[in-house]
Amino acid sequence: MKRSTLFLVFNVLLLVSFLATYTSQARILSPEEGRLFLKRIIQNSTAHSYWGIWKLSDYTDENESIFYEVAYIPRFGFGWINLDNPHHYIIGDGTYRFIYDEEKQIITAVYPGFDLPFLPLGEDNIDILVSNYLINVDENVVMIISRENKQVVKSFLLDERQALISQTYYSKDGQVIKRGEYVYRIDHPNDDRIWKIFQIMDQVVQKKNNFPEVLFNRERMLIPRLLPPGYSLRRSYLVEGDQGKMYQMVYSDGINFFSLFQTLLSPHSKFSSRIRKFTIKKDGELTTLIGEIMGRQVFLVGNLSHEILSEIFDSIADEGR
Repeated sequence: MKRSTLFLVFNVLLLVSFLATYTSQARILSPEEGRLFLKRIIQNSTAHSYWGIWKLSDYTDENESIFYEVAYIPRFGFGWINLDNPHHYIIGDGTYRFIYDEEKQIITAVYPGFDLPFLPLGEDNIDILVSNYLINVDENVVMIISRENKQVVKSFLLDERQALISQTYYSKDGQVIKRGEYVYRIDHPNDDRIWKIFQIMDQVVQKKNNFPEVLFNRERMLIPRLLPPGYSLRRSYLVEGDQGKMYQMVYSDGINFFSLFQTLLSPHSKFSSRIRKFTIKKDGELTTLIGEIMGRQVFLVGNLSHEILSEIFDSIADEGR
C-alpha cells in the first residue's frame, strides 16, 4: 500500500476516533466565546516572524501535494510562493491576499485567503464566520461546523501555544479532502532565507497604499441578485490584469467565497441585455465562469460548485435597470 494511501487511512481513522468522543469531550462555543477564541488563535499565530515550508495535500484527485515557501513578518503580514510557480508571489493582508506578478510588477487580483490553510483568519472576517458557523473546541483541535447542515467543513490543529500548525478540509459527507501542514519551520529567521520575499512584500505594501478599495456607483454596476445563504459583499477593488482594469467584488460567508470581476464601461457605451457564457475553467478548488453581460466581460471565480456559480452568474444584472 502506498504511503499516501496509508496517510489518508490514518486521517480517516483519526477523524472517526475524534467523532467517537465528540459528545463527551467537545464543547461548542457561544458566538462571543468563538469570536474571542479565534482572535486568540490569530494573535498566537502571528506573535513573531517565521519562515517555513507548507505542504498542501489534495486527496480528491491523485493525492497531489503542493509545496509553498511561507514567511511571516510583523507589520508586513504573510508572503508565500508556490514553488512550482516562483514568479507569482502571494502577499496576505489580514483575510485577503494580493497576487503580485514580479515580472510585470503589478497586483493582478485580490482574493480572500480562506483556501490557503496556513493563513490565519483575519479579524475582519470573524464576525461573519461565527454568524454562519459553529466553533467546536476539544483540547488542541478546533472544528468549524456549518450551522445550516451541522457538517464539519474545516478543522485546525493547534500547538501548545494555541498557534495554528495545520488545517484540514472536509467534503459535504465528512470525508477528508485536503490537508495542509508545516513540514519545516524556523522561528525568528535572521538570514537571507526571507530577504527576497521581504523585498517583494515591501513592494506590495507600497503599491497597496495606492490600491484602495473602491466605492461603486451601483447604478453603473453589474450585481448578482442571487447569493447563497450567509453570503454578503465584503470588499471591492479596482484591479489590473491582462484585460486591463476591472472592478472586483468579493462575496463570502466566512469560509467559502466568490469574486465577481467586470470590465469598466464608459457612461456612453451602448450594450445588449443578452448574457453569454463563454468558458468554464477548473483550477484546483477554484471554478471560473467567463462570459459577457451587457457589453462587459465578466469573470466569476470561487471555491463553490459549478452549479451554484452558474446560478449566481445567471442572476447578474445591471443594478441601474
